[in-house]
Amino acid sequence: MNSTTDSSAASDESRSQGDHTAPVPNTSMLPGAQKTPEPAVELMGRVVRGAHETIDRLADSAAPTVRQIGQSLSSAEETLHAKTDQLRETRDAWTESLRSTVRGSPLAAIAAALVVGAVIARLRR
Repeated sequence: MNSTTDSSAASDESRSQGDHTAPVPNTSMLPGAQKTPEPAVELMGRVVRGAHETIDRLADSAAPTVRQIGQSLSSAEETLHAKTDQLRETRDAWTESLRSTVRGSPLAAIAAALVVGAVIARLRR
């Protein structure tokens, strides 16, 4: 029986040495430290809770608008890409048409270029 008592006492002693849950000392009693009055702590807590609730309300009310703006921007981006692709196709078609016209009648193309150049030079004077 003595051996059981001795071993349990030893284990209690090792547990108390290995236990790191000692309370943090109260530093308000140190010189220069002032303990915050309870009403001020309560007021600060209410202000913080109120601010937190207000921010949550604002975030909740802004979320649908932000989502809608994101969808609108996404739609606008898709439309812009589609229009850009359409304009590229139109440019390529005009370029090919002009090439075939110049190849079909090169003298008329040179004459047209001279006329356009003369008009531009006349306008610039």
